Amino acid sequence: MSAAGETEVLGGPTAVVGRSPALSAATRMDLRQLSYFVAVAEDLNFTHAARRLNVAQQSLSSAIARLESHLGFALFERSSRAVGLTDRGSRWLPHARELLAVAERCAAAARDIATDAAATLRIGLAATAAVEITPKLLQAFARRYPDVRLLTKHYGLEDPTGGLRGHTSDVAIVRPPFTGTGLDLIVVATEPRFVALGAGHPLANRQGVTFAEIAELPWIDVVGSDPVWCGFWRVSERRTRPPRFGAQGHTLDDLLDAARTGRAVGLVPASIASAQRWPGLAFVEVVDIAGSEVAIAWNSADLPAPARDFVDLAATLSDQPTLSDQLLR
Repeated sequence: MSAAGETEVLGGPTAVVGRSPALSAATRMDLRQLSYFVAVAEDLNFTHAARRLNVAQQSLSSAIARLESHLGFALFERSSRAVGLTDRGSRWLPHARELLAVAERCAAAARDIATDAAATLRIGLAATAAVEITPKLLQAFARRYPDVRLLTKHYGLEDPTGGLRGHTSDVAIVRPPFTGTGLDLIVVATEPRFVALGAGHPLANRQGVTFAEIAELPWIDVVGSDPVWCGFWRVSERRTRPPRFGAQGHTLDDLLDAARTGRAVGLVPASIASAQRWPGLAFVEVVDIAGSEVAIAWNSADLPAPARDFVDLAATLSDQPTLSDQLLR
């Protein structure tokens, strides 16, 4: 039986038919436990995760312990100084995220059915909100298709596909490259990459730097993100040895804080560097590396009509071939 306030999504009386007791016990879990696990996996800190979830740390720890008991293996390695994912925890994390994404889609569908909602388009934004084409495209689509309800969601550095991998978005404005089997995209813009430095850094007043001048500095290690995407932002193709990391983080704010305090540097696109005044920071263009592409992306096998209209409009605004044009080739 589930604890108070928890809802079992796997297991229960119907789940034991044709299954061993051990297997049915290992598959009983609830969405709250899964969300707790993902939060701790992202923060690698029970105190921070509890604060973000707005729950007591003891409740969080107890829920994780119950989940580990159900699964039959430990998710975290705990010590007095650090928390880390076990190998099994790391391997199971994508599946937990996928189940949460499915539950979110199920809940959204139920809301639409209950309210007889009109067509809905879910748009993921992956570090692209500051790009000029983003508001231009959203506004143009809203004017052209006023009966389509637009739902936008910002995705952090942990998901550069903007929700496409977990199918929580119908279409996304993203920054390739990333691991994206089954994804299609069209590039709509390209912008230079800048290194984020503390305002007092010796390179902070330069107009531009080469990658060789920053390669040996301590870099930010973005935890839990796509390895292809991380490699691009670390400029791995130009390195003869792995980067030296000075700090870890999950978000853009983590990167900027590490740069501001002199612990690590990292790259950001021009639109982020110029989006606002960033106290304590300086941004210098890295002049000898490729720019960051901005693209409209979608799942190849799942493109609902509103998403197709969105892609075609984006192609038109950026002078790229529309999907219809591509099919006629």
